[in-house]
Amino acid sequence: MERFNSKKKVLAYFAIIFFLTLIILFFVLEFRFIKRIMQENEQSIEHIVSTNTSFYIQDLKFFTGNVAKTINAGNDATVKQRLENIGRQDSRITNVMLTDERGYVLHALGGRGGKLEELGNIRGNDPYVFGVKGDNTVSRLGVAAPVGNDKGGTGYLVVIFNISDFSNNFILSYSTEKLKVALMDRRGYQVVWPFSRDSLARFNPGRETFKTGNVQYSVERLGINDSTLDLYFFIKQNNLDTYRIITIMFLLFTLYFLIYQFFVELLKANNINSYFENVDFNIFNNLKEGIIIANKFNKIVFANNVAHEIFAEKNIIFKKTELKEIIGNTSVSDKKVTLKKSDNLLEIISSPIFKNGKLLGSLVVISLSREKELLCSYALDKVIRFLQDGVIFVDKDNKVMAFNLMASYYLGNIRSEMDISDINSELASLLENSIGSTSLTRGSLFFGDILCEIAPIYDNDGFYSGAIIFLKNKPG
Repeated sequence: MERFNSKKKVLAYFAIIFFLTLIILFFVLEFRFIKRIMQENEQSIEHIVSTNTSFYIQDLKFFTGNVAKTINAGNDATVKQRLENIGRQDSRITNVMLTDERGYVLHALGGRGGKLEELGNIRGNDPYVFGVKGDNTVSRLGVAAPVGNDKGGTGYLVVIFNISDFSNNFILSYSTEKLKVALMDRRGYQVVWPFSRDSLARFNPGRETFKTGNVQYSVERLGINDSTLDLYFFIKQNNLDTYRIITIMFLLFTLYFLIYQFFVELLKANNINSYFENVDFNIFNNLKEGIIIANKFNKIVFANNVAHEIFAEKNIIFKKTELKEIIGNTSVSDKKVTLKKSDNLLEIISSPIFKNGKLLGSLVVISLSREKELLCSYALDKVIRFLQDGVIFVDKDNKVMAFNLMASYYLGNIRSEMDISDINSELASLLENSIGSTSLTRGSLFFGDILCEIAPIYDNDGFYSGAIIFLKNKPG
């Protein structure tokens, strides 16, 4: 019957492992599928935004390139009239300028002179788009197209467009909870910024993440050819990867645990001997208590060094010596007994060890009884309390551990754990000088009004452990 139940348990573990493996594979594939869909959706949105932006800019470039063909940079008689005609062709135009090949303005509808530094970036004959700065923002775009003159020289026709309508539509179309898009000039000026203006100062174009408020975004940059403009896509970060890792790791941990249990049952490793033989008991040898482990037949399989020392007169042979031969009958679970041994009392606690509902054996903890120590402590406490002299007990760190009422009378306010130097510096000095002495050290406090006697205390190894201080009035 027991063998039949063991086979049923092995088959149950195998079935659970099989189905759990299928579930893990399903989660892995499902997470990958969801991740791919999210990435494809983000890429589709980015493609739509970049395409629409490119169409708008190409429209400006196409218009400027066409009108540039009607301009002769060397004909001063008709150039101003032609610039005025160009300005009337599109309501978005705010200024039209004609420059030489170095970028110096020759003619302008708005009367602007000087040099356009942006024209130094033009390569080739295609129209070039740049942002026109105003109040740390870019609300206009300039489009420059090369023109020729009668003398074979070159220049540029520059048309300035107001893009406020485009900016407003851009914000409305591409600003959602999970995705926001910004259009920036490469000099750091905003063309379209989907967040508050204060957050622009914290934006670093070179970083891949950006945080505003309590929301973290991943940042992707896409440059626009023949222009000083870049698109920035702010994608709200989600915890999908974190959830995926936690879920998969939890399922894998469960799977590994079940596989271990499967092999334990399959190899019938869940017996008392193999269980104890595979345990490293060296850690028990560092404890102050005696540790004894017995199997379910009450045979001792382990005893630490302290247990051998406590029962030095008895020969403990593993797997042969019975537990009752050492500590008597402790078959009742979780039983605490006191054992008389020579001049000491031993406290023994015995507890059964179970695994998978099966009794494997018992764990016994043996320690010296503290009844005498507690009794002496109570008696000493009574003596200190009713003694007519002031008494203070300090530990090796000069902390007050106990004191009576008379000590408070002599020294004032005393509290437990106070440093003796905080109570009286003279007393602390006398205490320090007494360390190492084997007899009472006498002195006086408060200009000789109070006598002080100090008795240092040492442990069995001769190390200083504290001191008892007696205080009394000076006779006479």
